[in-house]
Amino acid sequence: MTIYPQARLTQLPIQDVDFPSSFAADFVSEFVKACELDNSGRGIYHSWKVCIISCRIGRKLNLDKNSMKELFFASLLHDIGGVMVGGHVIDLLTQIPDIYGQKSNFRIFAHPHRGETILGTFPTFRNISEIVGTHHEFFDGTGFPKGLKGDRIPLASRIIRVADAVDIAMQVHSAEDPDEIISLLGIFSGEEFDPDVYDIFIDLVKNEALFDEVKTDDVIEMNMTALKKEMHDHHLLSSPDTLNRFFKMVASIADNLTSSEYNHSLRVAELSVQAAYLMDLNESEILTIRWASFLHDIGKIAGNRSIYRKREKLTDEEWLTVKAHSQKTYDILNKVAGMEKIAYYALYHHENQDGSGYPEGLRGEKIPLASRIMHVADAYDAITSNRPYHRKKQQEDALSELKKNVNKQFDPNVVEVFSKFLMS
Repeated sequence: MTIYPQARLTQLPIQDVDFPSSFAADFVSEFVKACELDNSGRGIYHSWKVCIISCRIGRKLNLDKNSMKELFFASLLHDIGGVMVGGHVIDLLTQIPDIYGQKSNFRIFAHPHRGETILGTFPTFRNISEIVGTHHEFFDGTGFPKGLKGDRIPLASRIIRVADAVDIAMQVHSAEDPDEIISLLGIFSGEEFDPDVYDIFIDLVKNEALFDEVKTDDVIEMNMTALKKEMHDHHLLSSPDTLNRFFKMVASIADNLTSSEYNHSLRVAELSVQAAYLMDLNESEILTIRWASFLHDIGKIAGNRSIYRKREKLTDEEWLTVKAHSQKTYDILNKVAGMEKIAYYALYHHENQDGSGYPEGLRGEKIPLASRIMHVADAYDAITSNRPYHRKKQQEDALSELKKNVNKQFDPNVVEVFSKFLMS
């Protein structure tokens, strides 16, 4: 296969990023929210609640604007290393509330370090990654994974430790009475918690009705919307290279959770970009296709992720869940200002040329060209990869499969372009 230098992901020119200043806050909050949906699709809002509580404590501590932004993103992302195929680390933490049990459970013990590793690849997220990596450290040094003590733990991590423990306690004990939560957690002040931070939390609960801010889903949504408006955070992802790597990271997380073949979305992006280049699309459109390809499957993280790794035949209900992933992708991305076009292309990447696809049964040229390109790239990578339902095929057999399905599944012009660069 000829790799056209102008079309490679690493060499395609990237113009200045033109997303709104709230983009990072919008994208991160929606992505995290989707990661925390339970198998029924219900939101648990754990990281959102931790963020709201943490930011209220941060304000009381008079943190400067930059520290508040770091606290906002670190609290939203504090459990990014704990998103699992079969659920979320919060499920384990509510089942194993004692520190000794948590240290003995590898998934719990490792998730702060894993989160730090994921985020540490971005220069603008370096401080945030350190905060994430130390959010389970205890003030007396008995926490994990590093056993840091006192002021050696970043202040933001100490704040998140209190907020995280509050939400876990509320879930474990189903407690709604503020005095009950305070009595449950008070014994850990000075051990698990920084006493000064915990005292501020107590003041907020008793004098400013802090628990009312995380009481219902509607109130949580309203308070998160207000917080995001304060985060003029464009600098975090304003570098084209950083943004590109950020989308690749998100794609990798989604693929690793929902596919037996890692980096599927990155390969789809590589193939789609090369096809778009050969079809003489402009740089802006090629960049949009690249990012839509990276993110085309992130809807799979929402809800029951284990379905996508199932080796047995799917039930009718499970198949409906699988088919819903492109709509879920759209729902996540379309809530982020500036990503409407990317969401639109991702929505239709399973539409078929003859109208038999999903989610809307679009036909022919009513399907966006970008989506038609992604559909062929997606199918080619699936055919040439090992999947639970088939063994991978060689390139020539895969191309034969694509050609056999032109005017049914695939746009014949797009398949012809793929044939040119795959066989050259």
